[in-house]
Amino acid sequence: MPATTHHKPLIAVMNCLLLTSPRRLQILGVFVLLLIFGPWPAWVWAKEPGAKKLLYYGWGAPDTQYVRDHWRQMEEMPFDGVGIVVAVDRQAWQQGKREGGNQLGWQVMGRRPFKVEEFGEAIADLQAAQWRTCTDNFLPVALSSGSATGLNWFDEERWRTVANNFGVLARIAAEGGAKGLILDPERYGYGLFSYSDQRQQVDKPFGEYADMARRRGREVMTVIATALPEAVLFSLYGYTLPLNELHRSKRLREADYGLLPAFYDGLLEAMSAGASLVDGYEFAYAFKEQKQFFDGYNQIHQAALILSAVPARYQEKVSAGFGLWLDYQKQLKHFTPEEFRQAVSAAFEVSDRYVWIYTQGPRFFPPSGVAASYIEAMASARRGMRR
Repeated sequence: MPATTHHKPLIAVMNCLLLTSPRRLQILGVFVLLLIFGPWPAWVWAKEPGAKKLLYYGWGAPDTQYVRDHWRQMEEMPFDGVGIVVAVDRQAWQQGKREGGNQLGWQVMGRRPFKVEEFGEAIADLQAAQWRTCTDNFLPVALSSGSATGLNWFDEERWRTVANNFGVLARIAAEGGAKGLILDPERYGYGLFSYSDQRQQVDKPFGEYADMARRRGREVMTVIATALPEAVLFSLYGYTLPLNELHRSKRLREADYGLLPAFYDGLLEAMSAGASLVDGYEFAYAFKEQKQFFDGYNQIHQAALILSAVPARYQEKVSAGFGLWLDYQKQLKHFTPEEFRQAVSAAFEVSDRYVWIYTQGPRFFPPSGVAASYIEAMASARRGMRR
């Protein structure tokens, strides 16, 4: 008999129980009877109430120089925060060199150790903005891009460089008044979280890799917390990325993102009291119905029981957010303006705090390629949540 949606969380748990260690078997066993009655409604997981925030992060993300010159105009858009790009070579950026090789966030995992003194002008840019409404801004990091090529979890020297670079980015965020970092774990040319790829460099058991990934997460978070103790780490995908691979009958050791939960567990373990991790749930890109967001919400929080070795810490630190792709699959056909307003409203209702908008073609800074009706749709949803 085909599995129903109602039973999918339980099936995922049972599959995981068969594949994990006795220690995690004990942790998950505590919850398995409760999951029989799942999926649990969102109110079971709900975090402390707070103002909902609408963010933008996509191909039209502004750089720090744009922020300095146009922060007032940026606040005319219906966003509470944006992802902001930090250029490595400021002069080259002004001359049009704007690919990943000249973005600090795409070079954090690379071989070059950066110094915060290199980014004094970028910090000054961010400090020049006197934000009134656009207060929840983030600096992005691509975790598994081509710059990470050759990085393996047992390379002490490379990970010292990585930790240093996270510290530099966190300093820029802290001094520039940013809320935290956007983490993008998606694979862009290098399989950092793939055990099968990684073991080609260092042949060790999956358990040793997971332990080391968890340790690296603690090291990275410790450095971030030094500069930004209340950092919000906004992950475009969270534990639900490997969880979806488990739903496709893969084991963690076979999954493209099988080491991601261990790395994120380490982040959670080293977080200070005010820090948190948001699962931005990129899977919601095309969602229109509130039930879809509820199902995603449940999946995010059930991942604590299925994939995290520190489930209590997960429940304390992880919150649910949702991403919506305005020009889904590069076309402004998936959502009418009214459908987009309804989707943003539904995402607001279900999320713990953050909803984020992604685009490839349309731009907001400055506006281009997007009809005013879509901007008003977001503004209307945002106003409705504030009533």
